Amino acid sequence: MDLADLDHASGFRGFASDAVICDHMDVSKLGGAFWCTFVLYWKDRHMVQRGDHSSFWRQGTLIGTLARVWAAACLALAGCASTVTDYPVVPQTQIEAIALVDQQASVTARLDRKARVDAIAWPLLAGNVGLCFERTVERFGFTIGNDRFVRDLADGFTLKQVRALGYDGSPLVMNVAVGSPADRAGMVRGSVPVRIGDTEINGDMKALNEALAAYRKARTAANEAINSGAVDGGQPAAFAAVFRQPDGTELPVQMQPQNVCDIPVNVRERDIVNASAGGREINMFRGLLARMDDDELAIVMSHEIGHVIGQHVRKQQRNSYVSGFALWGVPVGIGAGLFDSVFARPLERWGGVETPPGQTGVTRLANGILGTREFEREADYLGMYIAARGGVDISDAESVFQEFAKLSPASTYGERTHPVTGDRQLALGLARDEIRAKQAAGELLIPNDWPYPVSLSGDD
Repeated sequence: MDLADLDHASGFRGFASDAVICDHMDVSKLGGAFWCTFVLYWKDRHMVQRGDHSSFWRQGTLIGTLARVWAAACLALAGCASTVTDYPVVPQTQIEAIALVDQQASVTARLDRKARVDAIAWPLLAGNVGLCFERTVERFGFTIGNDRFVRDLADGFTLKQVRALGYDGSPLVMNVAVGSPADRAGMVRGSVPVRIGDTEINGDMKALNEALAAYRKARTAANEAINSGAVDGGQPAAFAAVFRQPDGTELPVQMQPQNVCDIPVNVRERDIVNASAGGREINMFRGLLARMDDDELAIVMSHEIGHVIGQHVRKQQRNSYVSGFALWGVPVGIGAGLFDSVFARPLERWGGVETPPGQTGVTRLANGILGTREFEREADYLGMYIAARGGVDISDAESVFQEFAKLSPASTYGERTHPVTGDRQLALGLARDEIRAKQAAGELLIPNDWPYPVSLSGDD
């Protein structure tokens, strides 16, 4: 079929003009516009064949070459599928209004998750000052932030989006931990600092930071004077401030900070049913918060605090360097995985034995060198004491590992970095019996053979 045939077969012959051709196309659609261009191209090609060289598609010119490239692109894209129904189109203004509602809900949900975690953490951190010893800090239990705080909290939002929600550079109380001095003083989320000491804040974050720094400096000097005996007893001056509550009333505040374990508790916005501990802080994942109730979260959090006060991260690092695992661990780990999957497990299955993944050869040796399972057992044990000292009901602590068993069946029979869930449940029961015996005898709740100094002030 030549160009004339194509022109005839397509029904182009007889159209009076290019405008008529395009009138027969749905040029409101992208595909229609491309198809219209394609039609014009073939019509002009036929004109050239008939000797009419007025077409700008003619060969040998730059414009003609560019036109051919454009026509080729149109030909390719005209074949893309498109919608066929006349669905309703929502006005952009309505979309933006709904977006603001959804974005505010997202920020509120994240603040709520942080408030929930802080409410669980506060009694644990306050009730275990004795075990944390020098790893303590004075806290009031409230968090102040501004638009940048919200931007960081709601990861993915820009400052422009955050400001559209009503947040700006002015300081605002973002959270108050339940049971903290700030909570007892009546502070709530959404309060605005009006005055700190004699300093008027006037919505200025810099003025707020300077006022808080001045208070901390004065308090440190007063504490040093009391401890050195230069001042006979007493307490440093209380924190004095005025906050404007969300209902518009002003709340004068006078409070002393409370000594708590200096272990930040973070919320990680990932749908992982897990928690983790670093050298000085712990992380609670969003997936875990959605899965467990407050008592179960308190047990998990206590376990992670046990990792921190037991200095497990530092000890694992030391084991890694002393054993050389820091150098040979990665290649051996990869080799061990290949050994398990290619040789050890197939041979064991051939011999009628089924071994869980990661339980053969050097994989068990590596975990033994780092001591991961032993540290997990100790964190479970310490966690029971931490929970009990923080006022948590430990009567059903085993339910935590029953939940993990539901999520990961392999955790019921395969020891890798952690003991199996059955082992951990039974061990928690033994720890609970030990704690209740000490409570009945009126003894201090201190883990057996605890090697670090214990502060007997405050919580004990």
